Amino acid sequence: MTKDQISSFLWKRFPRLAAKLHSVTNNTVLNNAEFMEVYRETIDEGKAVLSLRDMFNLYLYVSRARSLDGDMAEVGVFQGGGAKIICRFKGEAVLHLFDTFEGMPATDQARDYHRKGDFSQTSLELVQSRLKAFANIVYHKGYFPETALASDVASKTFSFVHLDMDIFQSTLDGLEFFYPRLVEGGFLLSHDYATASCPGVKAAFDIFCEKTGVLPIPLWDTHCLIVKQAKG
Repeated sequence: MTKDQISSFLWKRFPRLAAKLHSVTNNTVLNNAEFMEVYRETIDEGKAVLSLRDMFNLYLYVSRARSLDGDMAEVGVFQGGGAKIICRFKGEAVLHLFDTFEGMPATDQARDYHRKGDFSQTSLELVQSRLKAFANIVYHKGYFPETALASDVASKTFSFVHLDMDIFQSTLDGLEFFYPRLVEGGFLLSHDYATASCPGVKAAFDIFCEKTGVLPIPLWDTHCLIVKQAKG
């Protein structure tokens, strides 16, 4: 059995043991049947790149954003695991997915550990196949933010944005593009804010937040959250 198959078996047959092995003690997560069904389904697929806690962050804030006006977006799609969580809980909102679908662009060697071409084990066709059951998805293949600026996305507003870009310049570009376009009360969630192998992500937030006065909220495992406040 693979690691994911063992994990799936434990969650189905021995959930208390599985929770202990994953150091999950939060009943808000464990007693949420809606979320746990999707989590177990993801494990069954053998494509659980995100941790249980990271998936729960996505579930929670997409669900909260569903009542707001605006589209949703994810930048850094890889094989579509996070996008599938978003799709399951976004309702009728339009979801914009940005990625090269060929691997990472050039990176900042002073700030990033990743290098050009990392995460190349993906394709647009693979992600489209994984998300074929869901409606209202717009795919933007190429380098961000050029793909956003070359489309009508620049005229959109957003209730929820997930940044999962791993590197400095892409994260900074994502913050500068999406934060002004968040609706009041909208959520910007970023993966790898606290990941040791992705120091460029926090470096981008530090620069952006110093310039704007925005305060990110660190979450488990490595996410951080920005909530768009009303202009005072």
